[in-house]
Amino acid sequence: MEKTNIIVVDDQPSVCKEIAAFLKDDYTVRAFKSGPEVMQYLENNPADLILLDYGMPEMTGYEVLLEIRKNTSIKDTPVVFLTGETNERMRLEMMGRGATDYLVKPVSAAELRVCIGKHLPKR
Repeated sequence: MEKTNIIVVDDQPSVCKEIAAFLKDDYTVRAFKSGPEVMQYLENNPADLILLDYGMPEMTGYEVLLEIRKNTSIKDTPVVFLTGETNERMRLEMMGRGATDYLVKPVSAAELRVCIGKHLPKR
């Protein structure tokens, strides 16, 4: 059976590496360091779930979320913000704009797995 494809988008390579280590046994994990990079990938490759940092140069996580929600072929992909931003107003705004969930870094492997399991499309 093919593994579920999870995308991690974070401009900090250490975060991508840590998340990939948490998930690599159960999922196919692909990491990207910028919004434009992941959007290019998503043009031709499906994702089952996207873990997205908010604060990135070039294109913020919010801008990436808006692009994903506009694109008919990927608009229903669950997008979970994984960010250091603890601002409640920002969390509510991201959820109101189409984020599937919002986790604050640092996140434990257990918390991440529960969140992913809750939001993955049932196969």
